[in-house]
Amino acid sequence: MPRDTALDGIHFMLPTPFTADGEVNPGPFHRLVDCAVSSGCTGVVTLGVMGESHRLSDAERSLVMNAVIKAADGRLKVVVGISSQSGRDVAERAREASAAGASAVMASPPRMAKPNDAAVKAYYSAIQDAVDTPIVVQDLPEQTGVHMSPEFIANLNTDLPSARYLKLEDPPTPQKVTRVVAATGGNMSVFGGLGGAFLFEELRRGGAGTMTGFAYPEVLVAVYRKMQSGDKEGAREVFYKWIPLIRYENSAGIGLSIRKHLMTKRGLLDEPHVRPPTPAVGQDTVEELDDLLASMNLDVSNL
Repeated sequence: MPRDTALDGIHFMLPTPFTADGEVNPGPFHRLVDCAVSSGCTGVVTLGVMGESHRLSDAERSLVMNAVIKAADGRLKVVVGISSQSGRDVAERAREASAAGASAVMASPPRMAKPNDAAVKAYYSAIQDAVDTPIVVQDLPEQTGVHMSPEFIANLNTDLPSARYLKLEDPPTPQKVTRVVAATGGNMSVFGGLGGAFLFEELRRGGAGTMTGFAYPEVLVAVYRKMQSGDKEGAREVFYKWIPLIRYENSAGIGLSIRKHLMTKRGLLDEPHVRPPTPAVGQDTVEELDDLLASMNLDVSNL
């Protein structure tokens, strides 16, 4: 089966906005989606790890999903995270997302005491049995404890027609991109993540784009477009120029809080609140971030 390129490109991973008292604030979703549209993104992703989906109730998940799909209004693709700890629940979430108008659903494997290929495959089979919506397989072993080999991923792609895409977050990602592309015969679109920290290298190795929440998606789109046009040197120049901010935003443990501070500075969020126990950054980190921003040319109009 030839590779499905419908999602190829940059997808802006959306945070979930919160008020100071911890309530979901759906108001900023229009600004976030508008930013993705004006940046030239292929789509947005909601209810992922960055969206703190594991901190949301079922009612809040529905609120967020519907708000994002409404804000998108058909202008770009909407991938909805449906990860769960059971095949039954993930299938129900898939049905809800499909009925709401999701372009694709994204799921990481459930945590298991003894991870095994048969159980993981059954989990993804439950999604395919529930809906016809394309599946983004999320390879996220640092959080799930499930390690999927390139050969197993290729088996999913072959046996489950809906498993058309992979979000690869198993470092080192560039090397695994090469192995997955080879194992699948190039028939699966492989997207990076992890803050876009290796986007340039992933694209060089056959990656189809990235799904990440870097606060300046215009930069990632520029790198992708230059690579697509054959301007590898131009892509490298843009990417290396922005690496200091990509690196800092990708700080382990506190990256989401940093990202929300950046988005607040850009006017995309009202406030940078995260939902505990997601860690918030202190004033010293905010001051470091301000110092970094002051040292950079943040003009994205000429990318």
